[in-house]
Amino acid sequence: MHMATVQSLAKRFEDTIHNYMAAIDKSLLPTRALDEEMVRKAVFLVRHDGVQIQSFNEERLLLEAIVKDAHSVKVILNFDKLTAICACPQEPMCRHRLAVIFALYQKIGSLSEWVATWREPESKQMALLSEKRSPEQWTKLIRSIWRDAIPDYTTRNYFYYEQMYEGRLKNALSYVPLEREWKVLYRTYAHFISLTEVWSTFISGTQEVHHSFFKTWFDDELHELRDLLGQLRVQHRTFEADAFFEHLKVLVREFIEVKDSSFSQRFSLYQLFWTNLYTTSRLRENELVALKNPDERLRTFFNILLKNDLDIKKISPNETHDWVALAVLAEDENHLQALTNVLLAIKPHVKTFLFEGLYTQYRHQYVRTLSRLFSQIELSELDWEDLFKQFGHYGLPAYSAYLIEKQMYKQWAELHHLHNSPLYFAEECGLKEVQNAAPDYVLPLFHRYALSYLEERNRPSYKQAVRIWKKMKAACKKSGQMEFWTAYITEIRTQNKRLRALQEEIEKGNLI
Repeated sequence: MHMATVQSLAKRFEDTIHNYMAAIDKSLLPTRALDEEMVRKAVFLVRHDGVQIQSFNEERLLLEAIVKDAHSVKVILNFDKLTAICACPQEPMCRHRLAVIFALYQKIGSLSEWVATWREPESKQMALLSEKRSPEQWTKLIRSIWRDAIPDYTTRNYFYYEQMYEGRLKNALSYVPLEREWKVLYRTYAHFISLTEVWSTFISGTQEVHHSFFKTWFDDELHELRDLLGQLRVQHRTFEADAFFEHLKVLVREFIEVKDSSFSQRFSLYQLFWTNLYTTSRLRENELVALKNPDERLRTFFNILLKNDLDIKKISPNETHDWVALAVLAEDENHLQALTNVLLAIKPHVKTFLFEGLYTQYRHQYVRTLSRLFSQIELSELDWEDLFKQFGHYGLPAYSAYLIEKQMYKQWAELHHLHNSPLYFAEECGLKEVQNAAPDYVLPLFHRYALSYLEERNRPSYKQAVRIWKKMKAACKKSGQMEFWTAYITEIRTQNKRLRALQEEIEKGNLI
């Protein structure tokens, strides 16, 4: 093909060639030795006239070229699909394909400039490293590692996401300073900045198929950071490090002030720094002033830490999760006024929170936490009853304990009737204590348990029924109702006189 024709072809398909180059730029890394070598060899082939464009098929938009390497190799570019096929075995990219694309690019741009720009990031990092150590330098360095766009598919596939994150974090951590006293601080920067850089991808991931993996990953990251902050707090601090702590504080504040739908997750990250690292009252008072119109949860957080009185009137139901965490904080800080205030604001939303805001596997644990928190503040009988109603069947153990403590045995028995509690569960909820204190109320429950065993119609079940009737007999004896007992067991025997195995078990059990 004639030189002039190649020139005009390149002009005509300028956009296509730029797209090829952009794809190369994105998939090849100057820091990867193989990529670097492939680009170098391809440039060599172009400079030494190793590329001959043979023909162009207008209909199918196929360009054929020969590359004279150790052997001559045929390369075909498909302008329509933006693909490149080469006769050599290397996949997905090789120096021959590169050389053909570079040869075309040379007609519309400067190849040496492109190569220089492609190589630049690495030299830029080296330049960054040689700068005087400063918080700005660290921030710039770590962010430069995150400069490549995060591929879209990582939100939909946690495993790609984790690989991408681990890779970049590792890269950032490879620049950790040698001196021991700077190591932990640099790691903290690397973890925190990487988290903020990956933030929107992580948040989108929590709405996708692998959402639980993303959530677990985030908890692990928080754990890692909490460790680092704990080490920083006890480490001897040099005067030189002050600027780094100050700068980090500003980064953390800028992060929490972003208004988006992920406040809750941002808040849990923010709290780590202010409960583990920045712990003096003076710092906390200043931060509260520095925050631009803070969310009610943020304000409450600092007021609990500063032991100020709270006055929260109403909270939004979908924020309950954060408020429960704040109640736990108030408990840890022994701030009873705050604990009472937060819990009374949470109380109307407990049911919604448990049954709409939580996955099933967490409900038990939260009911336990809430029972513990509420038992520390003054609540009326009515408030307690309302609370236990909101807990639904998850609250039965706690509610049962409460009723026994208040000696409300009749209500205890009614509660377990209403919820059809199985025997083992009623036992966990204090059946024995109720039986000792008020045997009358448990008789109907025992009757129900025994009958459900009878329905199974086999000897092992009859044995179980007899076990229950023994408890029932003991309860009757204790409450002076042996007449009732005799009538009751006679009635059972008459109704089931054809069940020989049952009759035998009743006789063996001395129930008569």
